[in-house]
Amino acid sequence: MASTLFKQILHPDSRAHPWDLYAELREEAVSVQDDGTHVVSRYEDVKALLSDPRISSDIGKATPGTRMTANVPTPGTAPTFIIRDNPEHDRLRGLTMRHFGPPARPGGVEDYRPMVEWLVRERLDNLIGRAEFDLVEEFSHPIPVRVICHMMGIPLEEGATILSPLLGDVEREFMIDPFDAELVEARNRHQEKAIAYLSTHVERLRENPGDDMLSRMIHDEGPGAPLNLHELLGTALMIFGAGHETTVNLITSSMLLLLRHPDQLARLKADPSLAYGAVEEALRMEPPAHMRPRAATADVQIGDQVIPKGASVILNLAAANRDPRRFTDPDTFDITRPDNAHLSFAGGTHFCFGAPLGRMEGQIAVRELSRRLVGPRLLQDPPPYRDSPDLRGPSELRLGVDEVLPA
Repeated sequence: MASTLFKQILHPDSRAHPWDLYAELREEAVSVQDDGTHVVSRYEDVKALLSDPRISSDIGKATPGTRMTANVPTPGTAPTFIIRDNPEHDRLRGLTMRHFGPPARPGGVEDYRPMVEWLVRERLDNLIGRAEFDLVEEFSHPIPVRVICHMMGIPLEEGATILSPLLGDVEREFMIDPFDAELVEARNRHQEKAIAYLSTHVERLRENPGDDMLSRMIHDEGPGAPLNLHELLGTALMIFGAGHETTVNLITSSMLLLLRHPDQLARLKADPSLAYGAVEEALRMEPPAHMRPRAATADVQIGDQVIPKGASVILNLAAANRDPRRFTDPDTFDITRPDNAHLSFAGGTHFCFGAPLGRMEGQIAVRELSRRLVGPRLLQDPPPYRDSPDLRGPSELRLGVDEVLPA
């Protein structure tokens, strides 16, 4: 049964290889679960629903008892713009984006390039002389954490030792069993601790602003500004959590795919300009986030099936990215793939606002890893994976190398 199939996908035993299960899901336009959740997995359907105003990002609009807890606002915060509909979405997103990147700050993301280049170089320099290491611990995780801390004016030690572990606890409880009351309670408890830290940090920046994105948001005097405290906390929590966990997954999964396909790694090594294509293909094949929760605010026809008003909806981006109806040889990793319109950053109004920064970090990382690692090889395949079926990525990636070259 389709409902049983989706339960298998959510089970930890399926974390390393959900792709066969995703292929089975795609056999139906809509897979209806026991709790009434409707799962959509085909490319054209997912793409259309990402921009359909009847499919809301506010999961609270779903009929009680069927909604996932993944996007239910945490006590003490306002919902972030990623789970709001217009006009509130555009207001909150606009007040955030004008301090981050396009369209309000066209060069904003490029401001971070020197820092990312330096961090990648510094992390690889620290690996010189090592014969083996965990890429996640030594490279993929520290880089985006430090970038996000810089963006938010968070002291690195506090971000690495307080906030990141707390959000890691939240992630471990995320979507494992969204109707488990104990998990929901634990998740909210950990988020409340993170919010308590961020509350103190916001007040610190209110008194002593820095040259960082969060300080600019706090002291914004432009049209519609400033965000109130609850909006600031919700936005800060979202940026820190989503902004670094997804990039960790992107960098790690990109290297995992390249090491599984040495011909593609050799092509990248010979032509570093292929870093863009390598990251885009990794995004398609191993997206940092697999599923987007939504709520139907009206009946929606998909083929000969109807998603009823009030239904919880899961848009399976990862399954859509490997739909053979859309992609030729979808399970083949090809860093020169000419047509790669993946859905890994969602779409429509809710296209991932951090996509330009994540792409930059991923491209710089794989370019330098391919250039400086001599004889890289996987020491464990498949690697162990994080608990979350949505924010899916290796929890560690142990590599052996012959040498790490100097910069």
